Amino acid sequence: MLTIILIVLLLKLGLTLGTAVWKDTESYLPTFPEEVLAEERKPKSQGAAAQKPDAPAASAPSTTTPKTASSMTEMVTHLEQREAELKKREEQIRQKEEYLSKLEQETEKKLKELIVIQKEIQAYRAEKEETQNGKIRSLAKIYGTMKPKEAAKLLENLDDQLVVSVISTMTADEAGNILGNMDIKKAAKISESLSHR
Repeated sequence: MLTIILIVLLLKLGLTLGTAVWKDTESYLPTFPEEVLAEERKPKSQGAAAQKPDAPAASAPSTTTPKTASSMTEMVTHLEQREAELKKREEQIRQKEEYLSKLEQETEKKLKELIVIQKEIQAYRAEKEETQNGKIRSLAKIYGTMKPKEAAKLLENLDDQLVVSVISTMTADEAGNILGNMDIKKAAKISESLSHR
Protein backbone atom coordinates (compact mmCIF):
# COMPACT_ATOMS: atom_id res chain seq x y z
CA MET A 1 0.00 0.00 0.00
CA LEU A 2 2.82 2.40 0.89
CA THR A 3 4.67 1.43 -2.29
CA ILE A 4 1.67 2.47 -4.39
CA ILE A 5 1.43 5.80 -2.58
CA LEU A 6 5.16 6.43 -3.11
CA ILE A 7 4.87 5.59 -6.82
CA VAL A 8 1.90 7.95 -7.15
CA LEU A 9 3.81 10.74 -5.40
CA LEU A 10 6.87 10.17 -7.61
CA LEU A 11 4.69 10.27 -10.73
CA LYS A 12 3.08 13.45 -9.49
CA LEU A 13 6.49 15.02 -8.87
CA GLY A 14 7.72 13.89 -12.27
CA LEU A 15 4.67 15.33 -13.99
CA THR A 16 5.05 18.63 -12.15
CA LEU A 17 8.70 18.89 -13.16
CA GLY A 18 7.81 17.79 -16.67
CA THR A 19 5.30 20.61 -17.13
CA ALA A 20 7.86 23.15 -15.88
CA VAL A 21 10.47 21.93 -18.34
CA TRP A 22 7.89 21.42 -21.09
CA LYS A 23 7.83 25.04 -22.22
CA ASP A 24 11.56 25.01 -23.06
CA THR A 25 11.63 21.62 -24.77
CA GLU A 26 8.42 21.68 -26.79
CA SER A 27 10.15 21.17 -30.11
CA TYR A 28 12.13 18.11 -28.90
CA LEU A 29 9.19 16.07 -27.67
CA PRO A 30 7.82 13.35 -29.98
CA THR A 31 4.19 13.28 -30.99
CA PHE A 32 1.81 11.11 -28.89
CA PRO A 33 0.53 7.83 -30.30
CA GLU A 34 -3.01 9.20 -30.87
CA GLU A 35 -1.61 11.91 -33.12
CA VAL A 36 0.59 9.43 -34.98
CA LEU A 37 -2.41 7.15 -35.51
CA ALA A 38 -4.48 10.09 -36.72
CA GLU A 39 -1.80 11.00 -39.25
CA GLU A 40 -1.57 7.38 -40.44
CA ARG A 41 -5.32 7.24 -40.97
CA LYS A 42 -5.27 10.25 -43.27
CA PRO A 43 -5.48 9.46 -46.97
CA LYS A 44 -2.11 9.31 -48.67
CA SER A 45 -2.87 12.27 -50.86
CA GLN A 46 -3.44 14.44 -47.79
CA GLY A 47 -0.36 13.00 -46.14
CA ALA A 48 1.72 13.94 -49.20
CA ALA A 49 0.20 17.43 -49.24
CA ALA A 50 0.96 17.80 -45.54
CA GLN A 51 4.64 16.99 -46.22
CA LYS A 52 5.22 19.77 -48.71
CA PRO A 53 8.67 21.30 -48.43
CA ASP A 54 7.28 24.84 -47.88
CA ALA A 55 5.23 23.73 -44.81
CA PRO A 56 7.05 24.64 -41.59
CA ALA A 57 8.22 21.64 -39.55
CA ALA A 58 7.71 23.33 -36.19
CA SER A 59 3.96 23.83 -36.75
CA ALA A 60 3.11 20.20 -35.79
CA PRO A 61 4.39 20.35 -32.21
CA SER A 62 2.70 23.68 -31.57
CA THR A 63 -0.73 22.13 -32.38
CA THR A 64 -0.04 19.19 -30.03
CA THR A 65 1.07 21.30 -27.08
CA PRO A 66 -2.42 22.14 -25.74
CA LYS A 67 -3.48 18.51 -26.15
CA THR A 68 -0.51 17.16 -24.23
CA ALA A 69 -0.77 19.80 -21.53
CA SER A 70 -4.46 19.02 -21.03
CA SER A 71 -3.77 15.29 -21.04
CA MET A 72 -1.05 15.82 -18.40
CA THR A 73 -3.42 17.83 -16.22
CA GLU A 74 -6.01 15.09 -16.70
CA MET A 75 -3.40 12.53 -15.67
CA VAL A 76 -2.47 14.57 -12.58
CA THR A 77 -6.16 14.94 -11.71
CA HIS A 78 -6.64 11.21 -12.18
CA LEU A 79 -3.63 10.47 -9.96
CA GLU A 80 -4.94 12.83 -7.28
CA GLN A 81 -8.34 11.10 -7.42
CA ARG A 82 -6.63 7.73 -7.21
CA GLU A 83 -4.58 8.90 -4.22
CA ALA A 84 -7.76 10.13 -2.49
CA GLU A 85 -9.44 6.76 -3.16
CA LEU A 86 -6.43 4.93 -1.75
CA LYS A 87 -6.47 7.10 1.38
CA LYS A 88 -10.19 6.45 1.77
CA ARG A 89 -9.68 2.68 1.41
CA GLU A 90 -6.78 2.80 3.85
CA GLU A 91 -9.01 4.57 6.38
CA GLN A 92 -11.76 1.97 5.86
CA ILE A 93 -9.25 -0.86 6.37
CA ARG A 94 -7.95 0.83 9.53
CA GLN A 95 -11.51 1.14 10.89
CA LYS A 96 -12.22 -2.51 10.08
CA GLU A 97 -9.00 -3.57 11.82
CA GLU A 98 -10.00 -1.58 14.92
CA TYR A 99 -13.46 -3.19 14.87
CA LEU A 100 -11.97 -6.68 14.50
CA SER A 101 -9.49 -5.96 17.30
CA LYS A 102 -12.36 -4.94 19.61
CA LEU A 103 -14.31 -8.07 18.65
CA GLU A 104 -11.27 -10.21 19.35
CA GLN A 105 -10.80 -8.62 22.78
CA GLU A 106 -14.49 -9.13 23.62
CA THR A 107 -14.33 -12.75 22.46
CA GLU A 108 -11.24 -13.41 24.57
CA LYS A 109 -12.94 -11.81 27.59
CA LYS A 110 -16.07 -13.96 27.13
CA LEU A 111 -13.96 -17.06 26.62
CA LYS A 112 -12.15 -16.40 29.92
CA GLU A 113 -15.53 -15.91 31.64
CA LEU A 114 -16.78 -19.20 30.17
CA ILE A 115 -13.66 -21.03 31.35
CA VAL A 116 -14.21 -19.68 34.89
CA ILE A 117 -17.89 -20.77 34.77
CA GLN A 118 -16.90 -24.20 33.45
CA LYS A 119 -14.42 -24.66 36.31
CA GLU A 120 -17.10 -23.64 38.81
CA ILE A 121 -19.53 -26.17 37.32
CA GLN A 122 -16.90 -28.92 37.43
CA ALA A 123 -16.09 -28.08 41.04
CA TYR A 124 -19.80 -28.11 41.91
CA ARG A 125 -20.29 -31.48 40.19
CA ALA A 126 -17.26 -32.94 41.92
CA GLU A 127 -18.50 -31.65 45.29
CA LYS A 128 -22.00 -33.01 44.65
CA GLU A 129 -20.60 -36.37 43.56
CA GLU A 130 -18.36 -36.53 46.63
CA THR A 131 -21.33 -35.71 48.86
CA GLN A 132 -23.39 -38.44 47.15
CA ASN A 133 -20.55 -40.94 47.49
CA GLY A 134 -20.20 -40.04 51.17
CA LYS A 135 -23.90 -40.69 51.72
CA ILE A 136 -23.68 -44.05 49.92
CA ARG A 137 -20.60 -45.04 51.98
CA SER A 138 -22.41 -44.21 55.21
CA LEU A 139 -25.47 -46.22 54.06
CA ALA A 140 -23.19 -49.13 53.19
CA LYS A 141 -21.70 -48.96 56.71
CA ILE A 142 -25.15 -48.92 58.27
CA TYR A 143 -26.42 -51.89 56.22
CA GLY A 144 -23.10 -53.68 56.72
CA THR A 145 -23.43 -53.57 60.51
CA MET A 146 -27.03 -54.85 60.43
CA LYS A 147 -27.98 -58.50 60.38
CA PRO A 148 -27.96 -59.71 56.73
CA LYS A 149 -31.62 -60.80 56.84
CA GLU A 150 -32.84 -57.38 58.08
CA ALA A 151 -30.56 -55.48 55.70
CA ALA A 152 -31.82 -57.61 52.78
CA LYS A 153 -35.47 -56.85 53.62
CA LEU A 154 -34.77 -53.12 53.78
CA LEU A 155 -32.72 -53.06 50.57
CA GLU A 156 -35.42 -54.96 48.65
CA ASN A 157 -37.72 -51.93 49.06
CA LEU A 158 -35.17 -49.39 47.74
CA ASP A 159 -34.46 -48.26 44.17
CA ASP A 160 -32.30 -50.76 42.25
CA GLN A 161 -29.60 -48.19 41.37
CA LEU A 162 -29.26 -47.12 44.99
CA VAL A 163 -29.04 -50.76 46.11
CA VAL A 164 -26.33 -51.41 43.51
CA SER A 165 -24.37 -48.35 44.70
CA VAL A 166 -24.65 -49.39 48.36
CA ILE A 167 -23.72 -53.05 47.78
CA SER A 168 -20.81 -52.11 45.49
CA THR A 169 -19.16 -50.17 48.35
CA MET A 170 -19.51 -53.07 50.84
CA THR A 171 -16.97 -55.79 51.36
CA ALA A 172 -17.51 -59.00 49.42
CA ASP A 173 -18.60 -60.92 52.57
CA GLU A 174 -21.16 -58.29 53.58
CA ALA A 175 -22.58 -58.04 50.05
CA GLY A 176 -22.74 -61.84 49.71
CA ASN A 177 -24.60 -62.29 53.01
CA ILE A 178 -27.16 -59.60 52.16
CA LEU A 179 -27.73 -60.82 48.57
CA GLY A 180 -28.12 -64.38 49.91
CA ASN A 181 -31.04 -63.24 52.10
CA MET A 182 -32.78 -61.19 49.39
CA ASP A 183 -35.60 -62.25 47.11
CA ILE A 184 -34.09 -64.39 44.34
CA LYS A 185 -35.33 -62.20 41.46
CA LYS A 186 -34.21 -58.97 43.14
CA ALA A 187 -30.80 -60.48 44.04
CA ALA A 188 -30.34 -61.65 40.43
CA LYS A 189 -31.22 -58.19 39.09
CA ILE A 190 -28.79 -56.49 41.49
CA SER A 191 -26.03 -59.01 40.66
CA GLU A 192 -26.53 -58.39 36.94
CA SER A 193 -26.31 -54.61 37.45
CA LEU A 194 -23.16 -55.06 39.53
CA SER A 195 -21.53 -57.10 36.74
CA HIS A 196 -22.04 -54.24 34.25
CA ARG A 197 -20.34 -51.67 36.50
